[in-house]
Amino acid sequence: DPQYHYDVIVKAMKATAAKLPGPVEAIGGSATGAVSANSEATWCDCFPNVPPDVYKEKVVPIFNVIAKNEFGGVPIKVINDGEVTAVAGGQMIGEGCLFGISLGSSEGSGYVYGDGSLTGWINENAYNPFDLNPEAPGNVWSPHRGDAAVYLGQRAATRLAKKGGVELPEEMLPSHPKMHAASHVPHAQCLKKIQAAMKDPKTEPQARKIYETIGVYMGYAIAQYCEYLPIKNVLILGRVTTGHGGDIMMEWAKKVLVADFPELGDIKFHTPSEHMKRVGQCVAAAALPELAK
Repeated sequence: DPQYHYDVIVKAMKATAAKLPGPVEAIGGSATGAVSANSEATWCDCFPNVPPDVYKEKVVPIFNVIAKNEFGGVPIKVINDGEVTAVAGGQMIGEGCLFGISLGSSEGSGYVYGDGSLTGWINENAYNPFDLNPEAPGNVWSPHRGDAAVYLGQRAATRLAKKGGVELPEEMLPSHPKMHAASHVPHAQCLKKIQAAMKDPKTEPQARKIYETIGVYMGYAIAQYCEYLPIKNVLILGRVTTGHGGDIMMEWAKKVLVADFPELGDIKFHTPSEHMKRVGQCVAAAALPELAK
């Protein structure tokens, strides 16, 4: 029900606005999926069961309707969440040519040029081809196989959990129907078991291979993205990178680049600062809209 989302978003925004020292002058934000140049939710997987006609009427204009009906029609600018990550990352390190990868429920990604500007085209790489093997794993949002989302997100970790020696209940095994459904909940629960295995000296040697493998995936993904973007910096974040596993992933991504793509071996890897974790992406998003002079 899109109205549920509308109400929850507005409630949170108004609670925040009440803390401001003055009236809201503009709104900046980010959202999953493809967002148009006019801040329209062109395609967003938060609404997998909304019929197309309802989606077009209620979801596509949701951000602009909120600005018009709830905040007096102030300027609004919403972009993809991965792009906001890249903008915030560029601000954090003080450099551009940065590709941001958020390994969360899926793969969020975005890129900023050397001057900190965005590309101007859709940066939602989660459903781009990554593994061209016709037997590669599929996902519930796309008719294709081998999409990046199942290699650079928590579904990559949960798919490898059994091979990584993690003890799992039957409903979390890779073959179980629940692990091939739209809900991210069982994958989030499975990821917690993987992270617990990484903290146990008995299970860590095998469990760390999960992160080594995802690191290899990441190395080849970065090389693929370098075919059309001049990447000098990579920022990684998201729940899959939490703990020592994130360091292992970066280590193995670097190994891939040095071994197979030596011309890319000087790419620098970054993780979020504490400031960026807390408010960095919010600050970057808030700076997006243009104020009327």
